Amino acid sequence: MRYQCLVVDDEPIAQQVLEKYINQIDALHLVSKCNNAFEAIDVLHQKEIDILFLDIKMPSLSGLEMLKTLKNPPHVILTTAFSEFGVESYEYGVTDYLLKPFGFERFLSAVNKIILKKNAPLEQDRPRAPKSAEATFIFFKADKKIHKHYFRDILFIEGSGNYVKVYTLNNKPLMVLDKLSDLQDKLPEKRFIRVHKSFIVNASFIETIEGNMIKVDGKMIPVSATFKYNVEQLIKENK
Repeated sequence: MRYQCLVVDDEPIAQQVLEKYINQIDALHLVSKCNNAFEAIDVLHQKEIDILFLDIKMPSLSGLEMLKTLKNPPHVILTTAFSEFGVESYEYGVTDYLLKPFGFERFLSAVNKIILKKNAPLEQDRPRAPKSAEATFIFFKADKKIHKHYFRDILFIEGSGNYVKVYTLNNKPLMVLDKLSDLQDKLPEKRFIRVHKSFIVNASFIETIEGNMIKVDGKMIPVSATFKYNVEQLIKENK
């Protein structure tokens, strides 16, 4: 499935940046770019849009004022150079708030909240084409590339400061700029469990559990007292 995107911004450079970022992700497709809210409303009436990248400060009608006119808005990611709108914007049920200038990593983090169905608005009242109940993959940026990995192929993830190392089947570990705690929110909680401050494991690949150690793909991973409950619950639910 590809998410249909609409960019609304009165600054051409801002439009170009978003277009570049969108084109780097296979799951996204840019439908149109609009210079103001009135053009955007026309597009929304004519086409099915899944993700709206919306600037707040625009002439005549602001992004937030435009949102008030929409009965069933798509997922909204706000983009602005003004931080004072942050708190107010979340009252409109937006998915994320990007403060300009933002890099690709921050953009990807916002998009993943929608692709992975985390913190996204409910859609049962919208007449839309059927979508998969849950995403089966995640995007990582590493080595100047965008890497797509299916959850079923991720063995475990090791955190180290602001970086994580993603271990997958038949591939070298991937070093990604992300915090383990932030990444945890993007993973299916029933499949991936936190066992240590530095480790998240894919429960499907656990081979043995002995004392405070878990064996995954031949590697021994420690279980800390803080997260031991997660392991105990896993065992209890699957006996």
